[in-house]
Amino acid sequence: MDIAHAFLEQRSRHLGNKVQIKVAEPSAHWPHCAAPEAFLPSKNQPDWGRITVGIRCASGSTRYLQAQVAVLGNYWVPRENIPAGTTITEELLRREKGEISALPTGTLLKRKEMLGLESRRPLRAGTPVQQYQLQQRALVKRRQTVTLVAAGRGFNIQREGRALDEGAMGDKVRVRLPDRQIISGRVSGRGQIHVTTGRN
Repeated sequence: MDIAHAFLEQRSRHLGNKVQIKVAEPSAHWPHCAAPEAFLPSKNQPDWGRITVGIRCASGSTRYLQAQVAVLGNYWVPRENIPAGTTITEELLRREKGEISALPTGTLLKRKEMLGLESRRPLRAGTPVQQYQLQQRALVKRRQTVTLVAAGRGFNIQREGRALDEGAMGDKVRVRLPDRQIISGRVSGRGQIHVTTGRN
């Protein structure tokens, strides 16, 4: 029905890509519906894919239609096979065009979402990249010598220790000091751990 198509078209405007909408024809026994009003039976329905649209009539009766919303647009894939532990750069990616609504859940569509991250596992050339396949680049490696920094009003203390964990920016890691004491802090830079103190 035209009312369902127009409703989905309005709902899909924010997607910013070319959208194809197909609404299944209602069965032949559908009665006349005066002043039809379209709505979504469930607020949890996705923006694309298979969607159920409700049609409420002036008489109070309700009918349901099935529709398919396909979104066409650009996304980025590896230009070549990428080994695990590689930092993603612009040179490693190429743009593809296709139906992004058919890509797996969690696929990263924008290049900026990948740049600077590190591959958790090998990535195949031409295959869409999913969020779980990338991670923040580690700034501290396990067993690496690191600098502990404890700073506050009127003091700045630095000590060296050995990291017991691997961590990216902001991650909490443990550090063993030369006297065997273990202190936890957060990664604040390459090879640097910030320790919060209670001193003012």
